[in-house]
Amino acid sequence: MLVKFEVEKRLGDFLLSAAGELAEGLRCIVGPNGSGKTTLMKILAGLMKPDKGHVSMFGVRSVVYISDLPSPPDVLGIDVLAAGRTRFSKKPISEEEEETLLKYAELLGVAQLARRRWGTLSGGERQRLVVAAALAAEADFLLLDEPLSNLHGDWRKRVMETLRNYARQRIVVVTTHHGDVLDCCAEILAMREGKLMWRGPPSEYTWPIDGKCDV
Repeated sequence: MLVKFEVEKRLGDFLLSAAGELAEGLRCIVGPNGSGKTTLMKILAGLMKPDKGHVSMFGVRSVVYISDLPSPPDVLGIDVLAAGRTRFSKKPISEEEEETLLKYAELLGVAQLARRRWGTLSGGERQRLVVAAALAAEADFLLLDEPLSNLHGDWRKRVMETLRNYARQRIVVVTTHHGDVLDCCAEILAMREGKLMWRGPPSEYTWPIDGKCDV
C-alpha cells in the first residue's frame, strides 16, 4: 500500500504546501501549533479538498480519520468502541463484532470499560477507548490527530507501541507533541508554517531543526 500527495490549501493567510508519500508503517507528524498538521491530515483523509494538487492511493481500500469521538454521557464504552466501525449505528452489536471490539480494547487496557458509561470515565480512559475504536475499524489507512492527549508517559508509550504493531501491514499516521514516543515511529515528518521541513527516521531527528521546528 502507498499514499502519494502533492497538495496546496489556503486558509486565510495560511498556506499549506506539502508533497510526499506514505508507505506501510507508523509515521508521526510533528510541528508547532498552526504548522498545518491537522489540515494535512484532513486532506489525506479526504475530509478537506486541496485548492491544488491531489492525493493518490494505491492498494488502500479503506480510510479512517479520528481526532475525537464526542459521546453523550450515558453511552456505553462498547458503543464507543463500535463507533470506529459503525459511527454509532442503531444496529445491535453481534457477539462476533463484540469479540473483535474487545480484542482491540484489551490491547489498550480498556476492555473492562465496555459496560461503563462515557460520563463516568477519566480523560485518559476516554482517550484509550477512542484509540481502540480507531483500531477496531481495521482500516488500511488510519489517521489519528493527537491520539496521546490526556495520557501519561507509560500509556503514551503503550499506545504508540500498539499502533506500531498494528501498522505492520497498514499505513498509520499520527500527529503528536510528545517527543518521548517518537522512537516508536518508522518515520517522522516535521512541519512548520505549512511546509514539510524534514522527514526521516527517529534516530536522525533532533529538534528544533535549524531553530525552525519543534515537537
